[in-house]
Amino acid sequence: MKYIVIFVSVFLFSCNNKQQNQPKNFNEKIVDFAIENSNDKFIELPNLYDSLSKNIVNDNTEKLILVQTLKNKSFKVINWGRGNHPLGSRIVSITLKKDSCECEVDKIYYSSIDSIDNVSERIKCYKVLDKSKGLQQN
Repeated sequence: MKYIVIFVSVFLFSCNNKQQNQPKNFNEKIVDFAIENSNDKFIELPNLYDSLSKNIVNDNTEKLILVQTLKNKSFKVINWGRGNHPLGSRIVSITLKKDSCECEVDKIYYSSIDSIDNVSERIKCYKVLDKSKGLQQN
């Protein structure tokens, strides 16, 4: 009985209720995990980028790895923003949606006064219960 309840709860409360092919790479596995678990908690990937840039790129050339992975899964950008992050110089935040699933992806530039020390991305997904009101299920 316990296993049935766990299975049903995962099935009902995840953004993705369909079985899909095995992910091809690490980024797809992380995105699939965030979609399937849909627990509105961030998963941060601190070493996603192999090399660090010396400057923060302009909005029109900004690329987020996890956003590209979501776009490949037919998610569409519905909101984006950019601002200061308490632990770093800048944060870029993009919200994407597909059906009743919304995912937020942030790119965080952790820096000191002289340089960018680390660039990470984080992702969280949640299922929207009522499309007209934009309510989310935690």
